[in-house]
Amino acid sequence: MRSGIGRRSIIKGIAAGGAAAVFAPSIIARAQSTLRINAGMQPIMNGPAHIAFREKYFEKLGLEVNFVKFTSGPAQFAAIAGGQVDLAWGGVGPFLVANANGQDLQFISVLMDYNKLEMVLVPKDSPIKSMKDLKGKRVAGVQGSDVHYGLWKLLQKHGMSKDDAQLVGMAPPQQVAAFNARDVDAAFIWAPFATPLVDAGARIIARNSDLSPGPAFLGWAGRRPWLEKNRDAVSRLLRGWNMGLEKMKQDPEMAIRYTLDFTGMAREQAVAIAKDLDCFNSTAAIDPQSVVHWAKGSKLHTMLGDFLKFGHDIGIAKKLINIDDYVRTDVMELARKG
Repeated sequence: MRSGIGRRSIIKGIAAGGAAAVFAPSIIARAQSTLRINAGMQPIMNGPAHIAFREKYFEKLGLEVNFVKFTSGPAQFAAIAGGQVDLAWGGVGPFLVANANGQDLQFISVLMDYNKLEMVLVPKDSPIKSMKDLKGKRVAGVQGSDVHYGLWKLLQKHGMSKDDAQLVGMAPPQQVAAFNARDVDAAFIWAPFATPLVDAGARIIARNSDLSPGPAFLGWAGRRPWLEKNRDAVSRLLRGWNMGLEKMKQDPEMAIRYTLDFTGMAREQAVAIAKDLDCFNSTAAIDPQSVVHWAKGSKLHTMLGDFLKFGHDIGIAKKLINIDDYVRTDVMELARKG
């Protein structure tokens, strides 16, 4: 956010002389050093980001952040391509597919494990008891997303092929409507959209966390040319995230309160989601001991290579590409140095 000291008040201080004039150069320098980011954000439980924004941690780091709300990662592809946002929030896999389709995106950090919160739901009175029972069934989900890949891997885990169940592509709000109307047999959907369905009696037959590793690791991605020019701004964003994360550990209630303000979800939803959500320090991907360590041959690297191949096989990724530099470790290094 902008500093409370405007250009006009600075000029008045200089004209008046005295102490205001003495300190004016440093005030002007600080105002000029403020960087800005328009960042996509989904209506999910995102305590560190919301705390960093509301407690002005970003502002203290000389960064003005504007959050723009979207309902899924793929919904942001056009926005980031058109310059409406600088960064888009979503899963590492879907943005890699967009990269393979010419968007030249890179992931700036792996910040969140959402695998437990992406689940396959069936109506409470459905005869479907397990993934094997989905053979020949229609499953609502976002095409090209973590759940699309997860559906294939879970079917594969149970000895089935990706063609044994049909993914019916639709955004989460439409999934809820289709599920309640019984237009589909199941929904592979994420929280908070899944939470009221479960509360109403829907049964969970699988989660992306049943995979090792699951695909639902979330964070921000940006276009390579923009990231090259704005490494400092991105590193400040990651440092602000870490400050928000530490505050969330001290005061979990703050994360819930600020999430409710941004998303409009019910409090009981946020509380339930918080129990199954893991957030990482923004430098976790450069830590060899982390579950999201990024290096050639790491579990995350291997999973993403498989995700891209899946996307290519089903026709949503135009080509296979080298993924070694897809996750930007340089901005994480800058954030770690402070």
